[in-house]
Amino acid sequence: MTLRLGFAFSGVVFAAVAALAGCSSGPPPVDASSPEGRAAALAARAEDDVAAGRPRDALDAYRDAALLVPGKARYQERVAELRASVVTTSRAEADVALARGDSAAARRAALALVEVDPESPAGYHVLALAAEAEGKLEDAFAAAQSAHERAPADASLTEALAALALKTSRFAEAETLYGDLARDDPSLRPKQASARLEFQMQNLPASARKAVAAPRVTRAQLATLLFTLVPEVAAARVPPGGEVAIDVLDRSERAPLVRTIGLGFFTVSRETHLVGADAPVLRNEMPGHARRLAALLGSRDETCFLSSASLAVCGILPETTSRNVSGREAFAAIDATLGLSR
Repeated sequence: MTLRLGFAFSGVVFAAVAALAGCSSGPPPVDASSPEGRAAALAARAEDDVAAGRPRDALDAYRDAALLVPGKARYQERVAELRASVVTTSRAEADVALARGDSAAARRAALALVEVDPESPAGYHVLALAAEAEGKLEDAFAAAQSAHERAPADASLTEALAALALKTSRFAEAETLYGDLARDDPSLRPKQASARLEFQMQNLPASARKAVAAPRVTRAQLATLLFTLVPEVAAARVPPGGEVAIDVLDRSERAPLVRTIGLGFFTVSRETHLVGADAPVLRNEMPGHARRLAALLGSRDETCFLSSASLAVCGILPETTSRNVSGREAFAAIDATLGLSR
């Protein structure tokens, strides 16, 4: 009897121990001071921030939580979700600010974008727009360059950078950027050509730059441009014994004038012995000059050089109401003739 009571008592004790063990089978409580505990508290606070409409504060809290527990996928997911939300909201605020002309507010929103997501081009693009609106073109170019570096395949960012390169006189960079874009969008080829011409003009000798800047190009200035831009003009052998223009002798443009007179671009009056070096070049004279240049280059096709209308059709010189030709127009006409004749 005593033996049976002992076995019964032992069974009761075993059952009690088993029951206690079953009650403690869940995870032990998290120590609030441990990384996991602090991360959990940050996550809880972050969700409160989300509910209160403070996504930026929530993002910061989840970032801190993810640093404390790098292996917690949920924290990383919430960081990505909140970052995307803050970027979208800040970009919308920036767009609204730009639309109403508040560049300072747009800049603040852009800086928030950059701080939240430094590798995203969006913030830098808005910074560029805000700086351009304030007339700070160098700052705008730097920001646009940062945006382009982060998304080089984005055509809109490339075009924005190219436009700012033009505005800041970085013509070589503008030509390269527009050239890259023109491979997929041929409508941008005129901008590439314009950038190339600007780069060439930027690097002309002083006398030729002065000619390009002239609102009404003179015969002496056109001679200078032909002499500078066309090696065949500068190197041409002019036969001796031609007419001598007395209004050329003491001019700085003497060599270009003598060469172009000898090649037949200009004629010297037999009565006055003047070439009219300071006379403006008229628009209706340009077909003859272009035709002579093309012939000098060996071109036999005169289709584009027959009249002012044909010059316009071929993209050499536009038809306008002005009788005169600007230096920029003359430069572009020479360049176009070279392209068509070589």
